[in-house]
Amino acid sequence: MHTTYKIPMNRLVPVALLLCVAAVSATVAWSFKSGLTWTGICLIVVAAPLALLYWYMLYVNPRRAAITVAEEGILLAAPPFASAVIPWASVEKTFAARLDDPAYAVRKAKKFMHFAGYRSGVVELGNGREGVIVSNRPDVLCLQTADRDYLLGPTNLDQFAESVEQLKQ
Repeated sequence: MHTTYKIPMNRLVPVALLLCVAAVSATVAWSFKSGLTWTGICLIVVAAPLALLYWYMLYVNPRRAAITVAEEGILLAAPPFASAVIPWASVEKTFAARLDDPAYAVRKAKKFMHFAGYRSGVVELGNGREGVIVSNRPDVLCLQTADRDYLLGPTNLDQFAESVEQLKQ
């Protein structure tokens, strides 16, 4: 049996992105008084690709991020920055941590995304260890292995921590 925990970005972020795209499109349409043809060309060439790129980065990728807790271990899938299979045998210690703690703050980002509270990627932590962060909150559950620290913070952190404690034993 396994349980999957999602780590979505705040719902206001995609709404704000859509409002920003609408404002930029309206500004472009208003500023081009040379006709509908050039306005349409500018919107198609500039605004549409940027809007699609940001929509993918801010909505699609975080929506696919998930942590699956199973009897064999944890499967972490947070494309494109973080993915891992963590067998229970490799987990040395689990404990609650905060991302604003200097020991777990990001010292150097290797491949990392941090936007509107959502964090995903591989970093060097303040304690000098390599860390994998996937979280939409500042409080996380840290799974410490010999190689790195996994700082995981799904939306329902309490249920996730209970599942980990039950299956880790």
